[in-house]
Amino acid sequence: MAKPTIDSIDMDIIRKLQEDGRRSYADIAAQLGLSPSSIQQRAQRLLQHGLLKVRAVVDPLLMGYPVAATVALEVDGAVLREVAAQLAQIEEVGYVVLCAGSYDIQIEVVCRDNTHMVDLITTISKIEGVRSSETFMYLEIVKNNYQWGVPG
Repeated sequence: MAKPTIDSIDMDIIRKLQEDGRRSYADIAAQLGLSPSSIQQRAQRLLQHGLLKVRAVVDPLLMGYPVAATVALEVDGAVLREVAAQLAQIEEVGYVVLCAGSYDIQIEVVCRDNTHMVDLITTISKIEGVRSSETFMYLEIVKNNYQWGVPG
């Protein structure tokens, strides 16, 4: 599939939906001076091409998962993608990225308590190919806005 092109109107639509994902196409249209049907068509195209995803974002603290961390892993290069795929299947893991630098994979995890975190890290360390891990416990989340790629 060819890389879709986006213009300034598409970017404005994305920004409006990032501010409030439940905002109506009619509201966006009024703010941008366009018709609701043109906004709907553009939003559908953005969704179909994977440039835009609509999700409900929950607060893990309120859902009973007050302990969160980033876990950085050193992994055998021969099984890097396999390890990443296994990590992605773990319920407490919400984010998996392959990295360049001191670590090969970083994951974001949420747990019910410190004991749960210890159990999870133990489980992760037993995955074949994981050489070592370093856990960075979150003390306070200062910014979490899900607006990657569209500053301003």
